[in-house]
Amino acid sequence: LFGLSYGTRAVLVYMRQHRDRVRSAILMGVAPTYLKMPLHHARAAKRAMDLLLEECAGNAACHQAFPQIQHEWEEVLGRLGREPARVEYSPPDKSATVTVEIQREIFAEKLRNRMYSRDSARRIPFIIHQAAQDDFAPFLKEAIPADRSIPDFIADGMYLCVTCAEDTPFIDQDEAARANAGNPFGNYRVVQHTRACSMWPQGKIPDGYHEPVSSNIPVLIFSGYMDPITPPERGEEVARSLPNSKHVIISHGAHGTEGLTHVECLDKLMLEFLAKGNARDLDTACVERVLPPPFVTNGSQ
Repeated sequence: LFGLSYGTRAVLVYMRQHRDRVRSAILMGVAPTYLKMPLHHARAAKRAMDLLLEECAGNAACHQAFPQIQHEWEEVLGRLGREPARVEYSPPDKSATVTVEIQREIFAEKLRNRMYSRDSARRIPFIIHQAAQDDFAPFLKEAIPADRSIPDFIADGMYLCVTCAEDTPFIDQDEAARANAGNPFGNYRVVQHTRACSMWPQGKIPDGYHEPVSSNIPVLIFSGYMDPITPPERGEEVARSLPNSKHVIISHGAHGTEGLTHVECLDKLMLEFLAKGNARDLDTACVERVLPPPFVTNGSQ
């Protein structure tokens, strides 16, 4: 079995229910059964944004282009928190220009989503820098699809069917407010998600569903060190109750592999693991050659 993101939870539950049917499993970007999405979204996103801006500061080209990027991030959030920006937006289809209001929470949430992929994350310092100069055009270009007739990658109805049954009802709202206080991404997702679930049909989950999954099945676990939603600590947690597992951290990885170089290394490891049926002797040295794309430092890139 192979699972990515929520697929990892589906794999874990299947392993628990049908352990005699599973020879081996691969998990990438682990979402444990007890995660209570989106309770930890803001904390994981802050960690990823801090790492991204630190990476920019340590990169010669990015630092030269944006020497005050951390300050600009804080400045833009502070300014939008005091008053939303109102920006003229010209759609790519040449239809009439409209005025768009950009709220602080929406700005932060859209950038959080861009961090799922290193390919899209490479533009974030440029977007922040331009926003600090009151130029939100790069942000709107990323936030509003050029072709709005194309469906979103995530099917929102399916996502709500899952999370409104398995996660959101079990969030302590006071705990969430305390946990996300002072976080640049705030408690926005918890509040909005809870509001959506209050209007969405909810299924029932079986007793014990949230318990960690324990199994002796061989499991190969991948975590992206820069993952803004399922950071390596989730992989570590799950691995503790899977004694025949191996946890591999992709230093420059995010929630998936988009934009990374030498991803054939990961394919090689997965195929070798599946062929052997165990992860004990896997040579993971090639993971260090998996690198991110360069930062975007101007509008023409």
